[in-house]
Amino acid sequence: MRTLALIGNPNTGKTTLFNALTGLAQHSGNYPGVTVEYKVGTLTLDGEDALELIDLPGAYSLAAHSPDEMLAIDVLLGQQQDAPSIDGILAVVDASNLRRNFYLVSQLAEIGLPLVVALNMGDIATRRGIRIDARALSEALGVPVVPICAHRRQGLDELRRTLATLSADPAPAQPQQVALPDQLQRATAKLQAAVPGPLSSVEALRALVDEDGYAERRLLASAGDGAADRLHDLRTAGVGALSELESNARYAWIDGLLAQAIDQPSRLEGRRSDRADRVLAHRLFGVAIFVLVNVLVFEAIYTWSGPLMDGIDALFAACGDRAAALIPAGPLQSLIVDGLIAGVGGVLIFLPQIAILFFFIALLEDSGYMARAALLMDRLLTRVGLSGTAFMPLLSSFACAVPGIMAARTIEDRRDRFATILVAPLMSCSARLPVYVLFIGAFVPDRSLLGGVIGLQALTLLAFYCLGALVAIPVAWLLKRTLLKGDPPPFLLELPSYKTPDLRTVLLRVYHSSRAFVVRAGSLILAGVLPALGSRSRAPPNRAPSGCARSL
Repeated sequence: MRTLALIGNPNTGKTTLFNALTGLAQHSGNYPGVTVEYKVGTLTLDGEDALELIDLPGAYSLAAHSPDEMLAIDVLLGQQQDAPSIDGILAVVDASNLRRNFYLVSQLAEIGLPLVVALNMGDIATRRGIRIDARALSEALGVPVVPICAHRRQGLDELRRTLATLSADPAPAQPQQVALPDQLQRATAKLQAAVPGPLSSVEALRALVDEDGYAERRLLASAGDGAADRLHDLRTAGVGALSELESNARYAWIDGLLAQAIDQPSRLEGRRSDRADRVLAHRLFGVAIFVLVNVLVFEAIYTWSGPLMDGIDALFAACGDRAAALIPAGPLQSLIVDGLIAGVGGVLIFLPQIAILFFFIALLEDSGYMARAALLMDRLLTRVGLSGTAFMPLLSSFACAVPGIMAARTIEDRRDRFATILVAPLMSCSARLPVYVLFIGAFVPDRSLLGGVIGLQALTLLAFYCLGALVAIPVAWLLKRTLLKGDPPPFLLELPSYKTPDLRTVLLRVYHSSRAFVVRAGSLILAGVLPALGSRSRAPPNRAPSGCARSL
């Protein structure tokens, strides 16, 4: 099976496209030696043919600044351990912002692999008055350019046919490449000649241009101190910074390319997202709306899940009664009724609340609101030494600390990354939700406040979650002034356009997250319950049960 790498800038609809192409035929994993999660799916083409599609982390360029961007580059260049060899690249670009998105495309064209460009979000470009001639763009670039709208499932059949043609073609067309300045080309060739062992032109260029980047550090680790002196000599030999030479050449190439295929007004119309941000990102109104959204989410978690939890409880109670009636009293009945059925039911009864929490997180992220929430929280996080980039990892920790810690890999500053990782477990993750619910149900009366707008139990649940955040604030403040002392870096954040969430993508995320919760929590509970019940069933008949057995 041939393998394609799916890559693009963040907020281009890459994951939406991946879900639309692969559906449930996907799984997550990690390559050896890295903590960055990736997704692999099977893309079915015409007939029985299929492609393996690897959803790589989003990146703005091949100049890696974080572990997830480094993973994407390693997979593309064939340097990642145990990663399959890449046979082609599917690049997703935002049709409403092609100039910036094509910077990455210009670098992908130099890798030497077959390339297909998926022109996503054409509906947004049309609303802004941007008209794109995909055929002219394809001819100018030298590779297929397919207009799609991933969240509406438009253009996917044409994209599949294009990928099928690419897969069957033994000699696909190679994309046009940027003519880099002679100074940069000579420096790249000299570095390749000076370094022992194989070094591709892409790796050499990145080591030269991206000072103190991952490519340079990797080169120094493999080639020794002599490479550092050679890098310094090559960088200072010419006139002007190499990074400026590269970016100027690429943007000049992009401008010439887009001039052949794009017609847009000299002044773009005011975006609806900009008008919405005047309220949602306001430092006063925005914070009030953010608090209100959180209150409504927790009210929904408690209110909507009630009937579903009652139904699951009744179902497993009926199953237990039926099993007790069919199986004679004894160790086997205790194992099945008190162990298997009660244990599984004790996990699944909290699944509605977990699923609703994941649903709202996915909904808010897919709509573009979460980026605004990070902007609002930057003011608070900066006071404790972090930046707004820590918001998303900390928010993810409310679902589970593990993905929250993994999400911290996107934080470029090493001190901020470690501080975020250390405080992430203080957030109240979904595994604590069942414990909170039990305590609230036992000690908090079920009554309404504010004329029935919110329940006291839901408000108490929100308070439990806020408690973790309140504890994390002084801990982060202390870490940033002692062990991880340093000024917070500038907070730069792309605000994606607001869009209607793709329900299919949201539900797929809920499905995968909920399944992971059931598998992990269920495995731990059953692993603890069954041995205890087994030891109970072997106890002598005239001997009083132990304290552990009585508690079970």
